[in-house]
Amino acid sequence: MRTVITVLCLVTVSGATAHEFWIDPEAHRVAPKDSIRAALRVGQDFKGSELPYLDGRFESFTLTGPQGTQDVSGTPGDRPAAQIRTDTEGLHVLAYHSNASTLTFSTMEKFVSYIAYEGNHWALEAHRAAGLPETGFKERYTRNAKALVQVGKVRPGDGDRALGLPVELIAQAHPADLDKGDSLPVLLLWQGEPLTGQRINIFTKGAEGPPPYVVTDAKGQARVPLPAAGRYLLNAVHMFPLDAGGPVHWESFWASLTFAVD
Repeated sequence: MRTVITVLCLVTVSGATAHEFWIDPEAHRVAPKDSIRAALRVGQDFKGSELPYLDGRFESFTLTGPQGTQDVSGTPGDRPAAQIRTDTEGLHVLAYHSNASTLTFSTMEKFVSYIAYEGNHWALEAHRAAGLPETGFKERYTRNAKALVQVGKVRPGDGDRALGLPVELIAQAHPADLDKGDSLPVLLLWQGEPLTGQRINIFTKGAEGPPPYVVTDAKGQARVPLPAAGRYLLNAVHMFPLDAGGPVHWESFWASLTFAVD
């Protein structure tokens, strides 16, 4: 119980400053009959604190593989949050859709820093055009995270797919078919439709400095460069203003996708 309370406090305090939320598998390749073990993390630059399994914090947490989709179950406080044994070879996709949370921007400077980091520069003009407060305004957000884990050999037809998350990143090639120096085609969907002109930040495990990024085209697609072997995290934020007279002033939906390239 003490662990759960501590983590809940961490999530509440860090929500306004931490950007990415991602599923972090211990390995992106596992042998058949081994367990898929994956942590939930929140932080920045592929560095973050581990969150335990808490079923009151998500709408869905699933594993989708060749045999269909199953819920990720656990005991509150479990670390890592996902611990699933599977005997089926093929690509498996972990997906997490959080409950909505709310944070408050005490100053406009913090909001400007946030939207610049996510490439949503247009939001400042939209904020002022909507007559929203300059201080003490609120944002409601949900997290929509995915991770790719290959179990055993790659089978013909293995690949990522749309799983119905509100906002969703989809790998349009299998990472196992790519080498360093290649690029990964991705698709970004909002409510099942292509999301155009949206920035996708690209993080490589162990890399330093500001993350590179790509922007989706008219079909919601982009090509993510893969300059090195290792683990990658993609992150995108879709947001829009709400009624100026309401208790919440912005709504945002965060998408992430983690995978590895050999």
